[in-house]
Amino acid sequence: MNRLLSLFTLTLVSLSAAAQTKTEATPPAIVSLIEGITGKEFKPDTAYSTLSKEDVDILTKQPVANWSLPQPSGDQMMYQNLIVGQKSYRLVIIKQPQISLPTAMLLRYPTAESKPETIARGTLSPKEQQKAK
Repeated sequence: MNRLLSLFTLTLVSLSAAAQTKTEATPPAIVSLIEGITGKEFKPDTAYSTLSKEDVDILTKQPVANWSLPQPSGDQMMYQNLIVGQKSYRLVIIKQPQISLPTAMLLRYPTAESKPETIARGTLSPKEQQKAK
């Protein structure tokens, strides 16, 4: 019985790991978009399969000026919104005291009532020219 339970647990763990790694990498256009909005270097650490070609097209065609001004939400978080037609996007930046680099997440809201879907996540670090100063 213990062998069967161990085999079942091992199978679940391996399937879970495989499901997480079978996503595509964050497209360079999305990386440069986040870098343009934040002014920092974005290093994606998690890829999500929910990013569609339509999202990439919408996000890359919108100028950075169409994003809202940064809105603080507490001491450790701020966000910016972009609304295009029926879709809306939110860039959330979280700075936790125990972690040196802030985390950025790009979320999509397919409809006003739907839950957000994460489409990119990673860390923000100063760009090379900012480090040199």
